[in-house]
Amino acid sequence: MSETAKRLFETLRENIANAPSQMGAEMKRLLVQGGMEVASGLFNGNGFVPYGPGQYTPSPDQQQNQSLEQQQSRGIER
Repeated sequence: MSETAKRLFETLRENIANAPSQMGAEMKRLLVQGGMEVASGLFNGNGFVPYGPGQYTPSPDQQQNQSLEQQQSRGIER
């Protein structure tokens, strides 16, 4: 088997091993948000819950891409 194929299978194996913990974290987050919506619906009459900026945390790569896009757009405007 080639070295590239070995690295591919190794990466795939690691991702599959990490999937349950990632799914568990996402399920916890969704349960918390769902509980907030149910409580809001019961006590306020509607299920709308304004989630703050803490609910979404972009990865460092996404932050870097956004800052590059902002710099490029500023450069075009000048």
